[in-house]
Amino acid sequence: MKKLWVFFLAISSFSSFSQEETTLSKEKLYEAKKQLREGNKLYRTNRLEDATIAYQKSLAAEGTYYKGAYNLGNALFQQKKYKEAGEQYQLANKLAKKKEDKAKTNELIGDTFKKQKNLEKALASYKQALLKNPTDDILREKYVAAKKEKEKQDQQSEDNKEDQNQDNKEDKDKKNKDQENKNEEGDDKEDKEGDQDKQEKEDNQGNDKEDKEDQKGQQNENKQEQPSPTKESKLSPEQIQQLLESMSNEEQKTQEKVNAQKVKVKKDNNEKDW
Repeated sequence: MKKLWVFFLAISSFSSFSQEETTLSKEKLYEAKKQLREGNKLYRTNRLEDATIAYQKSLAAEGTYYKGAYNLGNALFQQKKYKEAGEQYQLANKLAKKKEDKAKTNELIGDTFKKQKNLEKALASYKQALLKNPTDDILREKYVAAKKEKEKQDQQSEDNKEDQNQDNKEDKDKKNKDQENKNEEGDDKEDKEGDQDKQEKEDNQGNDKEDKEDQKGQQNENKQEQPSPTKESKLSPEQIQQLLESMSNEEQKTQEKVNAQKVKVKKDNNEKDW
């Protein structure tokens, strides 16, 4: 009897807790729906920022409310906040229970990636949407258009890469050519400087040679002008005496000639006066 009473109390407590949780969830859901309706009114009048706030309040009241995340994504997308919109669509995709809802959120995720020029992720999202809804013609057209754009983007990227490689090659060739010209100019300059140094050296050597020859010639002239003491030192005393006597005789003859000339001049002068 006592065991039955304890079991009854346990059943009653669990039932009371479940009712309280259900009541609390209903209150959250009611608030979430209320904010969602307010957001929808604002969205229809193009008050997108106010609508965004209302949808955020809807999710704050009930974080697992699919429509709150979905509509918040729409409001952000219309404001061109594609990254934030994609995050809300991804949340809505996780909260979605119906297959068509998952397909739609995958499609919208693809739209946000396409707006951000991330075509690879956009194609992956469109593909997931097509797997869940293969009969959607509009979705299929989006996938085909994104695929063509991706191919064009890849081709352009490849062309840019080739152009960049060509530009790099041309720049490298130009640098090498400039370096070669610079080296050639350096070699020419060294050759010219070497030739100039060589010419200066030759000129200096020529000048030194001329100076030496002039000096040698001067020395020879000086040597010729100076009497040689060696010859004089070789004369004997007798020869010196004869030389002196000869010089004396020559001086005497010269003096006699001078005296004779003076007498003649005087005689001529006397005859003229007379």
